[in-house]
Order: sequence, then C-alpha cells, then structure tokens
Amino acid sequence: MIRLIFMAFSIAIWGKSPMSEVEVEKKELKETTIINSDLLAIDFCGEAIPLTELRIAERYQNMIRNYDNPTFRKLMTKTQQRMRIIEPILKKYGVPADFKYIPLIESAMNDDVKSHRGAAGYWQFMPSTAKALGLVVNGTRDDRKHLVKSTHAAGKYLRNLHRQLGSWTLVAAAYNAGPTHIQNKMDSQNKDDYFKLRLNTETTRYIYKLLAVKEWFSNPERSREWGSGDVVDQLADYQVQQKKATEMLAKASGS
Repeated sequence: MIRLIFMAFSIAIWGKSPMSEVEVEKKELKETTIINSDLLAIDFCGEAIPLTELRIAERYQNMIRNYDNPTFRKLMTKTQQRMRIIEPILKKYGVPADFKYIPLIESAMNDDVKSHRGAAGYWQFMPSTAKALGLVVNGTRDDRKHLVKSTHAAGKYLRNLHRQLGSWTLVAAAYNAGPTHIQNKMDSQNKDDYFKLRLNTETTRYIYKLLAVKEWFSNPERSREWGSGDVVDQLADYQVQQKKATEMLAKASGS
C-alpha cells in the first residue's frame, strides 16, 4: 500500500530555535514527500503519467475499476496469442509495445466489429485511412479484418503520427480524435501536453483506457491496489495536508 509521509508542521517558540519559524516551515514543507512510489510509477510508452495530480489519479482509478470485470478477464485470456503477433510488428516500425492494446479497446480484438461511421476490423480503420496505408478495402476483400496486414498498417500510421506530434500520449489522442483535431487543439490552447489539453470526453478518457488495459495485463496486483480506492484517498489526504502547510507558511510569514 502506498505510504504517504506527512511532516509535522509545528511553530517554534521565538528565541528557542536557531531558525525562525518561517524558515522552519519552509524547510519542512520542502521535505514533504511521497515515498514508496511504485504505485505512482506508471507510464505510457516511457512517458510518465502525472498521477500525483488528483484529477488524473481519479480518472485512472475509475478506468481501472471499469476493466475489473469477468468479461475483460476472459478477453485477456483469449487474446494472448494475438497480442504476441502484434508486438513484433509494431516494433518493426519503432512503435512502443503499449500500443498493442489498442485493438482490445477499439474492437475487443474482434475482426468483425464495425462502427456506425464505417470504421472496421481489429484497429478500426476508416476505409479511406486503410486504403491510404496500403490495405485493400472493397466489396470482396477487407484487409482491415486481417490481423497481420492491418497491424502493419497500424505501425505505419502510428509512426507517422509520432513524427507529426512528437509525443506518444498525443499519438494515442490523435488515434482517437484524428491528428488534425489534436493539432488544432494544441495550437489554439498553446499546449503540447496531453494531460493539460482540454479535449472532448471520449478523447480525454482514451489514454486512461490504454493505461488500464496495459496495467491489468502487466501488473494486476498494482491494478487491484488502485481499484481499492486507497491510493486516491491518500493522495487526497496529502493534498489537504499540503494546503494546510502552505496556509500555515503564509500566516507565519505575515505575522
């Protein structure tokens, strides 16, 4: 269980301490840390997830809980072999292994899934995108339903997105909402950090879906810890303590 260490913020009596009370408060506030960070050491393609921010931790916890069900556990068991096919193909294109989980959240690793907009196959490509990536989509053949062929196309597409956006988390967002939409959001908000961008609900949730699926596959024990709610509760307590310490510093500085 994550352990949050809170420093005791006590006011020294004037003349009894070698440092002033304000100096003591500043020193102790600086030393306030979160230790045993294993539960917070979650990344996507090597990019750290800022889980010390409560809003992000809450979103992640909700998604971890969302995938904690018998249906998903059965899907995990059924898709292991296909996941082993996907990963080396992505690697060929320089795409991190974390993207192998996209077919699970897009199609539940089912080649027959088709959206109302026309996206289809394992990776849920639109016909125009699939054709641009070299896949055949016509009345008699649909390469989007072929795991190996569609994964090669996905590798090319994800690699191109990264060349354009420069961040794998932004690539994930662009896979969901489209690169033009994400680039426009970045330009209008003058931000290049996925977690600071204001996006629609579906795209905001997308990275958390990928993280939750990845974590249930790779670290179920840590996922259960997050699902318990203890981590978020203690992060919230930490923020309360930090706020109190800041207020105490401000009060001491003004006295």
